Amino acid sequence: MNERRKINNDVFIGIILTALSVFFFMEAQGLHPMAARFPTIVFGVFIGMSVLLIILGIRKTLKPQLALASDFLLNIRVIRTPVVVFGIITGYMVLMNFTGFFISTAVFVPVFMVFYGVKRIRTIALTNIILILFVYVVFVRVLRLPMP
Repeated sequence: MNERRKINNDVFIGIILTALSVFFFMEAQGLHPMAARFPTIVFGVFIGMSVLLIILGIRKTLKPQLALASDFLLNIRVIRTPVVVFGIITGYMVLMNFTGFFISTAVFVPVFMVFYGVKRIRTIALTNIILILFVYVVFVRVLRLPMP
């Protein structure tokens, strides 16, 4: 019988990750040799892990009994949290371009804490104030680094 197999998602993810890793690996080659060392190692490891993911995905495609139950659970409930976190961080980066580090951080930290279930206003405010003061003292006053 000629039954049609569904290709495991790991194959597609592995191909995308391999392509991205190869791109960034090649980009790192254009850096100063000392600066290129760490990205070259990291993206070399990413390439190896991505190829391994492709191989495991092919094995799961050929032998479906090797696939885990979690391989088939990709739905909106599963990816909701990563997508929302990505959106919040993207908003933070955009806001930082317009308002600078301290104002955008003063907005980002409470939003992130509320998203993760922190309800006490006092905890949110105290965390926000301590974080901003710490960053200001260490990076601006002590290290004299300009903040965006």
